[in-house]
Amino acid sequence: MNILLLSAGGPACHGVIKSLRDIDFNGKIVSVDCNPLSAGFYLSDKFYVVPRASDKNYINKLVDIINKEDINLILPTSSREIITISKNKKIFDELGVTLFMSDYESIIDCSDKMKFYNKCKNDFILPETSLDNRTLSIPFFAKPKKHSSGSRGVRVCKTISDISCLDRQKYEYIYQEYLPGMEYTIDVLCDMESNPIIAVPRKRLQTKEGISSKGQIVIDESIQEQCFDICKFLKLKGPVCIQMKESVDNVLKFVEINPRFGGGSYMATLAGVNFMELILNTINGDGYWMPKPKEITVLRYYNEVVV
Repeated sequence: MNILLLSAGGPACHGVIKSLRDIDFNGKIVSVDCNPLSAGFYLSDKFYVVPRASDKNYINKLVDIINKEDINLILPTSSREIITISKNKKIFDELGVTLFMSDYESIIDCSDKMKFYNKCKNDFILPETSLDNRTLSIPFFAKPKKHSSGSRGVRVCKTISDISCLDRQKYEYIYQEYLPGMEYTIDVLCDMESNPIIAVPRKRLQTKEGISSKGQIVIDESIQEQCFDICKFLKLKGPVCIQMKESVDNVLKFVEINPRFGGGSYMATLAGVNFMELILNTINGDGYWMPKPKEITVLRYYNEVVV
């Protein structure tokens, strides 16, 4: 099997590649990115610089790469790309390529944070969310309504002046109840029938630029069950990265869902749950033994690539 990975400059892609290397994957790993200085290029077997996902030539370029490299599988590692990829699913189906990711409608339900809130608020515990900041009391979170990753554009508004400093020229904002408690990321894997396979919760002990730099894997059946329920409700497929956070009164609430690998998903592999091994076994119909994650703490650091 030959795999195409998107957004080679992002930590989610790097984690997928490392997970594949950990199981001695003997297929070809091909990565793409619009930035020619993407670290993931030099962890892959082959790489290509491609236009941005919004470019009209993006899909045609991917089709050329798929044909040239005999690609069988595409995996989701970036929010922007998976919208374009899933929207053009028919093209990839005709090429015989497996998209191990959610369908377009489910991705849109998650990527538009206001739509996500309205769809889920009556069935799940979510922070109060609004398009009008006057409906919330200070402090509150201001977040881009769509296509945010790595906490770009996110701001805690503690004063009136914080609100006036929001970059409304660049972002359309939603406003969300401030949650000061512990934050969790839950890496979930679902099959292509939207059946959850496994969920690995971890505490976000420290973050840098929205990416977890210190994390602690925990076993919490309540969190796992809640994540399974919302994945089934949203009909999600493939890898899913869920964010939950505790309120002032210690109630854990769903903050957002990203239907892709997360930037810290490799921590699940280090805890003994290699999502890539499970994905390949699922696709090949080999069956799998369900691993139990180890409760470990992971500290991350930079590593250099010389080109």
